[in-house]
Amino acid sequence: MTRLWVIVLHWNKYEDTRDCVRLLLQNRIENAQTQLLVIDNGSSQQACNQLRQDFRDKIELLRTDRNLGYAGGNNLGIQHALAQGADLILLLNNDTTMSADFLSNFVNAAERHPEADIFGCKIFYQQRPDRLWFAGGSINAWLGNTSHFGFNQPDNPKFQKEREVSFITGCAMLIRAAVFSKIGLLDESLFLYYEDVDFCQRAQRAGVKLLFTPQAALQHKVGAGVGQNLTPAYLYYQTRNRYRVLQRGRSFAFRGWLLMLHLTVYCGFRMLYVASCGGSDRWRQMQAIWQGCRDSFATGANRHPAVVR
Repeated sequence: MTRLWVIVLHWNKYEDTRDCVRLLLQNRIENAQTQLLVIDNGSSQQACNQLRQDFRDKIELLRTDRNLGYAGGNNLGIQHALAQGADLILLLNNDTTMSADFLSNFVNAAERHPEADIFGCKIFYQQRPDRLWFAGGSINAWLGNTSHFGFNQPDNPKFQKEREVSFITGCAMLIRAAVFSKIGLLDESLFLYYEDVDFCQRAQRAGVKLLFTPQAALQHKVGAGVGQNLTPAYLYYQTRNRYRVLQRGRSFAFRGWLLMLHLTVYCGFRMLYVASCGGSDRWRQMQAIWQGCRDSFATGANRHPAVVR
């Protein structure tokens, strides 16, 4: 029987995590043994205690002594799941909700396609459940960005088909255990944002197939995390990690093209936008973009400047 580990990363948003876990516990899978693991990523002791009190022995809970970021927190869970013999590992945002057949549909898709190793599901906005947020994705190196198929569109038959893709969002990523042996864990130097892009790039270069599976669907509270309202943290890590990740493995000439896009479009234009449209915090927002642009060249560094704290 397939051993599925579901890893939910929790950081201070107790209500989101509680709602997500409750819905996951309603899922039943006949052909898989499921273990739900919540990683408390350095949030308050009160929130951690509340999770223990609410769910007791229904979940496994690991707590870090500080915020390790998306990659660090999930890596802790991945290593624990692998040590326990996991076959499939699902990385799942805590600000998601789903129906009772979500896990079974996801696992069934993985069993139907032994040739694929990383799977993504269909994701709707929770606030607008008739609108898609993700129906597969792609990494466009020439434009220096990623895109979500179906973004902000109503669901329709063209998004009902399974398809090979180049990008699966880390919001909900189902991964065979063997992938980690082949390409390693998530890159903790990124801390926040673009870890999924980096992971998908490495997977494709290693010959791993990524598959979008529309039978599994959930809803995402887009904007519930750090990125809402263009916070300095969002602007810093998005700016820093975009160039740092997308230039990896590229030729010298191609890195030059990406650098031009990075400095003009993704730093310059964003700086102008924040300066003209930002709120009372626009100075810190502009500072975050500048520092993110500068630190994108410090490969491997994992500094967290005061502007994002």
